[in-house]
Amino acid sequence: MTSFTLRSAREILFGSGTRHQLGEQASALGTRALIVCGRGAPRRGDTIAELTESLSDKGVEATLFAEVEAEPSLDTVERGREAFRAGDCDVIVAIGGGSAMDVGKAIGALSGSPEPLSHFFAGAEIPWPGHPVIALPTTSGTGGEVTPNSVLTDTDTGRKASIRGHTLLPEVAIVDPELTLSLPPAQTAWSGVDALTQAIEAYTSTGATVVSDLLALEATTRIAGSLKTAYLSGDDLAAREHMALGSLLAGLALASARLGLVHGLAHPLGALYHIPHGQVCGILLPHVMEFNLESCREKYARLAAEMGIGAEAEALLEWVKNLNGELALTESLADFGLQEDDFDRIIPDALSSGSTKHNPRPVTEQDLRELLAPMT
Repeated sequence: MTSFTLRSAREILFGSGTRHQLGEQASALGTRALIVCGRGAPRRGDTIAELTESLSDKGVEATLFAEVEAEPSLDTVERGREAFRAGDCDVIVAIGGGSAMDVGKAIGALSGSPEPLSHFFAGAEIPWPGHPVIALPTTSGTGGEVTPNSVLTDTDTGRKASIRGHTLLPEVAIVDPELTLSLPPAQTAWSGVDALTQAIEAYTSTGATVVSDLLALEATTRIAGSLKTAYLSGDDLAAREHMALGSLLAGLALASARLGLVHGLAHPLGALYHIPHGQVCGILLPHVMEFNLESCREKYARLAAEMGIGAEAEALLEWVKNLNGELALTESLADFGLQEDDFDRIIPDALSSGSTKHNPRPVTEQDLRELLAPMT
C-alpha cells in the first residue's frame, strides 16, 4: 500500500448554524480577534454584526480589517499584518470567499515574522508558529478553509502565485451553509465551478492517494448534483448544504493531492486579464480534460458513472462542455482579451506551477501553445 499525507485544519465544524460556535472557538485561542473580510462585507452588516456579537459574548474583542479585494495583493496582506499588530490581536477570524481566506491565513502565518511578505512569495520557508486562524467560508468554492496555501498577487510584477506551508492551515474551519444563502447567482456559479474543477483535478492529480480519491469522488458527485439548483434557486438550503460539503471535501482532497493544468494556467491568465478565478477554471476545464483524456480515461469514466450520466469518459467530458452555458458563464478567453502575443508571458508561469507539475499528462511549452491558440 502506498504512503500518503492528509492535511487539514485542526478542527472542522460543518452544518447549518455552526457559525454560532465562533465565540466559543475563538475564546479558546485568544482574547483579541482581527476579523478579515472583503471590502463589501460591512455593507452587508448583518453577518459581521452577528459574528462580532458571538465573539463579544465570550469575551473576545474584535477589530475589523475589511480591505480584501477580489485578487488580493501582497500589499493588502502587509496592511493586515500591521492591523493585527496595532490591535495587539492574538487570533484571526477570516470570513468570506477564497480571497478573504487567503489574506487571513497569510496574516496569521506571518504575523510573528519580521520579514516582508515578498520574502516568502519568492519561495522562502514560512516560519512556525504563526497565530491561529478561524476560517468561515461564505462561498462554496475554494476550500481554502482547509488548505495550506494562500493565493496572492504581486501588483508590481503582475505575478499571481501561492505561498505554501503547514502554518497556513487554519486552526478551525467553521463551514455553515447558511452563510452562502445570500450569494448571488453569478458568484454561486463561479465559485461552484472552481470547487468542481478542484475536485476533478485532485482526483486525477499525480499526487492523488487512496484517501484523496475518496474525498474527491464524493466532492465531485455532490457538486455536480447540486450546483445548477444552487445557481437557479439560491435559497434552496439542501442544495447549499451539498455544495458546501462538496467544496469542503474538494479542499481536503487538493490539500493532499494537489491539482493540475487548469489551475496552473488559471493563475497567470487570471492575473493578466483580471478574470474571476472560477470563470477561468470553467473555460479551461473542458479543454484541459480533453488534453488529459487518454491519461485519465478510467477515472473520468468512474466519475461519469457515479454522477449517473454514463459509463464512458466521454460522457463526463460532454457534461462539462455543456456546463458553462447552463450557468450563463462566458465560454471563451477571447472575450477577456487572450491573444497569442501574450503567450510568452503566460506559458512560463504555467509551466513552473506546482499544479501543472501534478497534471496527469506531462505538459510542454508546445502543448500549451496548441491548447491556448483555439481560445484566442
